[in-house]
Amino acid sequence: MLTILLLAAATQATAAPTPPKPEKKVCRREMTTGSIMARPVCHTRTEWTQIDAQNAANAAQALDQRSYRMPSQRD
Repeated sequence: MLTILLLAAATQATAAPTPPKPEKKVCRREMTTGSIMARPVCHTRTEWTQIDAQNAANAAQALDQRSYRMPSQRD
């Protein structure tokens, strides 16, 4: 009986770890310029976080460039 318990414990200890589950996709609706139909765009939460961060950085850069323009000089 003790041998069976030891074998069962050894089998459980050497079992391969289960692989991590893939991230779940999150879909958003995106409007394309010139179209009235929205289309779904699906990415993982990690990818959406990266996309949102890049979009925020692009918007901040555009605002910074706009504020540094020299006013037009009048003659």
